[in-house]
Amino acid sequence: QGGSFLIAICIGSMAEAECKAKPSGIDVARGLSQEFLTEEFFEKHWEKLPLHYRARERGESANRLPEALSVDDVMSMLRKAGPSLKMFKKGDPSDHESFMVAYLDGVSLIVNQADRTTEVLMDLCRALGKAHFLHAFCVAYLTPPGSQAVRLHTDDQDVFLLQVWGKKEWTIRNAPKPLCYTEEMLGKDTPVPKELVGDPIMEFTMEPHDILYIPRGYLHEAATGTDPSLHITVTMPTSDYCWGVQLVKHCMQHLSLNKSEPSLLRRPLSSKAPSAGDDLDKQLKDIVGSWASDVKMGSVLEAFEQRMAQTNEGQERQFARMSEIKSPPRVTEDSKVRLMHGITCLCHPRKELALFVKPDNQQMEVPAAKTAMPMLKALTHRPQLVTDLPCEDAFERVCVLQLLHQQRVVQLFAGSGSLAGG
Repeated sequence: QGGSFLIAICIGSMAEAECKAKPSGIDVARGLSQEFLTEEFFEKHWEKLPLHYRARERGESANRLPEALSVDDVMSMLRKAGPSLKMFKKGDPSDHESFMVAYLDGVSLIVNQADRTTEVLMDLCRALGKAHFLHAFCVAYLTPPGSQAVRLHTDDQDVFLLQVWGKKEWTIRNAPKPLCYTEEMLGKDTPVPKELVGDPIMEFTMEPHDILYIPRGYLHEAATGTDPSLHITVTMPTSDYCWGVQLVKHCMQHLSLNKSEPSLLRRPLSSKAPSAGDDLDKQLKDIVGSWASDVKMGSVLEAFEQRMAQTNEGQERQFARMSEIKSPPRVTEDSKVRLMHGITCLCHPRKELALFVKPDNQQMEVPAAKTAMPMLKALTHRPQLVTDLPCEDAFERVCVLQLLHQQRVVQLFAGSGSLAGG
């Protein structure tokens, strides 16, 4: 009986550990497919109408990304992003050299093709591509409190926004050009013309585990209030998938593979009308006619699937390259920190300033938001777990501590408690 009791305890402990284990990207895709990407969704909403899935009302199992993506994952993503990282403050580009300094200054951080940098997002895209869309990629949007990354605009892609942490206020408006092509997007370079902006059709707050689907062509914008926000946009480049674009690509592929390709196709257009206008008209009709007489649905689909396979192979190669990047010792949520020997910290919340005094009385002033003050006041010469230091924004906490570590104000200990290098 004693042995059975011990076995029961072990099984119970293993089950508890399994429940607490971070879900994989495949697990996240499974929840999204089972709870959100249903037959009803594809019938009523896909490329037709936006949809907000409220986890508070319907449960959290449809979006398990908050369980799968940690602050440390996001820090790693940003370090690997390189030119894929874009920074905006109130809709305008930012030129900060450090993404951590930028975030603390109220700058929104956007990582294009975030799936290339993070295993859980890559697995999510693989699974969704295989089950539903042939190809998908992710974009990460990290927004500090009181900020807006981009202004009102439309996209040429269908997107699923998975809220990871914090909150964000959303407004969805009309679709001036439903199912728009890339060249028909609005609000990217210049504001959307007022005459094209309709009244809001949806206004709501996204919270952790929520999902928002926006079909291409719908006007939308978002901003944070008092909370920061991280959401991952799972993107399907559907304007590239559509029949119009694929038929053009198929036509060009057909003509380029034709051994008797007309030389006209490789000649540049001229502003001067050709002398033999009627003859040129006939050549153009013959060229298009030769393709149209041979085009079949099966051949168009086959060529499309080949292009998607090549796109997925490129995605895999980029992910493999990113996976080889190694990070130096850095502040993580499971590490410990303490003030360097002899250093004291004086906080001035009203001035939003922290003053670090060294043993030789040299002083270093560090700008610090009021939200970081409780954490700075809690720093001592005794090593403390990062997550035990009080700060409402977990990402802000790691940014501040990492910057202080780089300034040799804070000493870093690895997860095992050993002193970290650097």
